[in-house]
Amino acid sequence: MKKVGILIDDGYHDLELWLPYYRFREEGIDFDVLAWEDREYKGVYGVDSVKPTHVLGSADIDYDLIYIPGANSPTNLLKHHGTVDLIRSMSSKGTTFATICHGPLVLAEADLVKDIEMTGHPSIQTELKKHGAKYVDMPYVRSSDNIITGKTHFQIDRFIPELLSVIKE
Repeated sequence: MKKVGILIDDGYHDLELWLPYYRFREEGIDFDVLAWEDREYKGVYGVDSVKPTHVLGSADIDYDLIYIPGANSPTNLLKHHGTVDLIRSMSSKGTTFATICHGPLVLAEADLVKDIEMTGHPSIQTELKKHGAKYVDMPYVRSSDNIITGKTHFQIDRFIPELLSVIKE
């Protein structure tokens, strides 16, 4: 089973964090919540807050899969100068990325989306296409062995089973 990191910043979509979070716990999946600062992070709806179990930049990180929830969190992650380098470094090590909603923006900024099919929130399709992605309107897309994308929280019931399948491979 893969070791998982959930990469967040303020403004994550509450359902896109908490539904996978609790499914991971139910399945006995080893995971950490990753963020750039050691503090409480709030979701866009303020349902609850979460504190990272691992602060980025404090040491090398080694995860088999990085999951990035959407809403405003991906944009806030990209404000940290180290995010793109971190994603590129992990990609070069063979890390798998799972993103939903606005999460694919992080992969696009790291130049990981050229010529691959992917989905995400409809509002980011133009940005993904600018980076060379082939946007498709589907609940989720497994683009390759290393990238899986989900459309929005409305399709998370179809995304999570695929995500769990990838983690358990």
